[in-house]
Amino acid sequence: MNSKKKIVTLAGVSLVATAGVVASTNEVKADTTSDNVQTEVKSQTADQQAQAKVDQAQSNVNSASQATSAAQAQLDSANAANSAAQADVNSQQAIVNDAQAKVDAATSSVSTAQDAETKAQQNADQATSANIRKAQDAIANQEAQISKDTDAINNANKAVSDAQSTVDAVQKKVNDATTARDNQQKNVDATNDAVKNAQAILDNSDQAKKQAQDALNQANQKVADATTAVNNKQTDVNNAAEAKKNADEALKNANDAQTSAQKNKDAKQAVADGASAALADANAAVKDAQAKVDAINDKLASFNTITLPAGYKDDLIAYYNYFGNSNYNQDEANNLAQDLLKYRDQAMSQNKFKDNLSDDRVVDIDNLNSTDRAELSQFVASLINQVRTQMGTNLVISSPAADDYAEQVSQNYNKDNWNSADNGKHDQSALNNATDQLNISWNGENMGLDQSIFTTDYTVLTDGTKLPTGNKQTINDLKHLIYDDFISMMFDDADSAWGHATNFAGIDNFAAEKQAVGFSLDKFYNTHYDLVEANQKVEENSYTLPSINALTQKLADAKDDLSIKQTDQASKQKANDDAQNALSSANQVLVAAQNDVKDKTATAQNANDNLTAAQKALAALQNQLSADQSNQKQAKTTFDSFDADLATKQANLQKATDSLKAEQGRLAIAQADLDNANKALSNANNNLAQKKQVVENNKEALKADNDKLVQLQNNLSDLQNAPKLLATAKEQVATAQKALADAQEAYNVANDKLTSLKQTAAGTATNVSKAQQALAEAKNNEATAKEALNQAQQELVKLQQKEALAKQVAEEQAKLAAEKEAKDNGYHIENNQVVDAKGNSVNGWTVKGNQIVSPTNATVDSAVSETTNVNVDSKGQVQPQTSVTTNGVKTVAATESANPVSTTTVQTREQYKQQLKSNNQLPQTGNNDSAVLSLAGVALAAMLSLFGIKKREY
Repeated sequence: MNSKKKIVTLAGVSLVATAGVVASTNEVKADTTSDNVQTEVKSQTADQQAQAKVDQAQSNVNSASQATSAAQAQLDSANAANSAAQADVNSQQAIVNDAQAKVDAATSSVSTAQDAETKAQQNADQATSANIRKAQDAIANQEAQISKDTDAINNANKAVSDAQSTVDAVQKKVNDATTARDNQQKNVDATNDAVKNAQAILDNSDQAKKQAQDALNQANQKVADATTAVNNKQTDVNNAAEAKKNADEALKNANDAQTSAQKNKDAKQAVADGASAALADANAAVKDAQAKVDAINDKLASFNTITLPAGYKDDLIAYYNYFGNSNYNQDEANNLAQDLLKYRDQAMSQNKFKDNLSDDRVVDIDNLNSTDRAELSQFVASLINQVRTQMGTNLVISSPAADDYAEQVSQNYNKDNWNSADNGKHDQSALNNATDQLNISWNGENMGLDQSIFTTDYTVLTDGTKLPTGNKQTINDLKHLIYDDFISMMFDDADSAWGHATNFAGIDNFAAEKQAVGFSLDKFYNTHYDLVEANQKVEENSYTLPSINALTQKLADAKDDLSIKQTDQASKQKANDDAQNALSSANQVLVAAQNDVKDKTATAQNANDNLTAAQKALAALQNQLSADQSNQKQAKTTFDSFDADLATKQANLQKATDSLKAEQGRLAIAQADLDNANKALSNANNNLAQKKQVVENNKEALKADNDKLVQLQNNLSDLQNAPKLLATAKEQVATAQKALADAQEAYNVANDKLTSLKQTAAGTATNVSKAQQALAEAKNNEATAKEALNQAQQELVKLQQKEALAKQVAEEQAKLAAEKEAKDNGYHIENNQVVDAKGNSVNGWTVKGNQIVSPTNATVDSAVSETTNVNVDSKGQVQPQTSVTTNGVKTVAATESANPVSTTTVQTREQYKQQLKSNNQLPQTGNNDSAVLSLAGVALAAMLSLFGIKKREY
């Protein structure tokens, strides 16, 4: 549409330009008819050539545009490939970095393992009998030393205990001496007060008497307060005694709990030991069960299997379902069928027949007995069920009835002499007759057309195996043939619209919910795989399929046994874990109980200390009460002494003075006793600290000796196990070196791949650059092609416009020629015929309506007189004329001429120019020529107006 519009638009411009060319001639003359035809032929030829150039240019533009699009697509593809390649490089670089890290780690592991091997070698070198005996002697000596260390610690602990007892005893003496000294000081103070009171009484001072009264009152109050304090402290003592009783009870309970925890720990230890032994037995049982599973798996390796390539299932189902598509298209169906062939090579590669030596017994294939047919049918069923398991469809069974049906079908084929290998068809009557004969409905039949098998020198199967000739074959060879048929039908069945594959796969709508399969060979050695409905008759006495139920069941049983053993192992492992956890918990409980005993012991000791302290405080308060009561008695005696006679007062003063001296002497003795007790306490504490330090020193020595014993024991163990340790070290070195080699190989592979990917990325980058250059070149070519198209289109338009104008001029010239001929010869209409001035009929001229039509189909009006004008002759004389209008073109005829057609009057150039001005006409070479020139003038005016050129003045 657009190209056509552009051509029309360009053609309009060219028309004007062509008219201008025609109008630029000084004189226009009518061409002859032959010249017009020749010009038209030439114009048409030029037009065709121009159009061909336009078409070619347009084709070039289209090709260039397609090339540009292709180049752009190529660039987009190159960019995408380059981005993907660079992403692959980045991803692989991360893999290489990880591989390098693993190499570094493996190198470190090798170094560590080699160091360990060096030490193990040194140990092995030292593992002589003498060195082992020496190590044993060193251990014995060390154990003796540890025994001595233990005895020393025990003795030191006893010494600490004795020293502590001494400290405690001396501390008691210090405490008692302090109390005695303090009490004695109070006695001295009281005696001193008594002396003062005796003196005041002797002096009979009112003030002293008042003081004595006050002292008595104070003494009474002190006794009352002391009595209250004693009573309160007695309560504290009672509470402390109760607390001690409770603490002792708690300590007893803690000791009982510790004993119970110890027993529980011992019991848990026994359980843990038993669980550990049971776990060891379970591990051994799992190992044996795993060995059985492995053995069965080895046997399974010789059994034939069918594996569907990934994606095959979905594509086969999609192909089959497409037949129910409302928009079904045969071409699309064919494409889907061909798509399935992409799995053929992979399936052929991954599904290979496995020979079984136990199937090498020879049978007569012309007379297969029921046992042989049953075994072959079971083999077929096992293959089908493997496929159907992967397809998720219903499994088939194999049974005597299904075998009988297949054999009956073959017999019917033989009876009908039906060789499907020749006619390419199934014998449905044979199938239907078998159904009627055995009352078994068939669902489908697959056939292997192997009529030449065993009859030529040998038969080559799909996998290249050559089967020998003759009717004596092994069961293994027959199974190989069946397997070959099966592989071909499943993965190379496009020619049969994958009907065999859908039958075996069980996705055919005709497949019964329960199906059985039977196998047979007809007399043409075509193999029959007949699928029938598994009714009650067919299901009866169905076989146990060896490749699925027998060995697979044994494997399943072995795996079940392994699972049971593994479950038992897991149970034993859990029991062991539980036992170990319980033992750990029991140990924790024991430790907690021991800590609780320790805490309760401290609490009981604290309660005992509190009771002792309370009792001491009570004793002190009781002593204080006793002293206060004595002071009270003394205060009362003193107060009463104010009423005694003088001699008594004097005697009391003397007595008080003597008593003061005596108490002061006893105070000096008490202070000396206290000083001696403190000195003894200091000595006892120093001795205790020394004894404790001995214990700590002995403990450090014991720890060091124990550590040395462990070292000696490890050394002995290393010497005794030197070969094993060295072998283990070497294995660890080998393992580490292998790990390093594997890591290095992995790194090399990864790095090589990285190098390849980098090269690929470099290539894709180069491709991008080339694609960019190609796109630029394509765009440049497209622009050039478009410019060439534009020029070709312009040339075509110009030519078309020139041709159109030329045709128009030719037609007008033909008409003028006809008019001239008619005028010159006086053609007119008589009796509906064209006649000349003499009345003769004009050949080739006809009448149409009221007009004369020339042989060139130009229409000419009949000459009719209208007006009379004058014309100036060559001499300047006026001649009367008759103006005749012929098809809009005015001609002039002389009146004096007997001929009704006028003759042209000759004028001078000046007369002609004068007439031109008066008539406002273009210059004429003749009346007819003036009409042509008028037409050319119209075209010229159009051209001049287009290019802005002014009309030329004459």
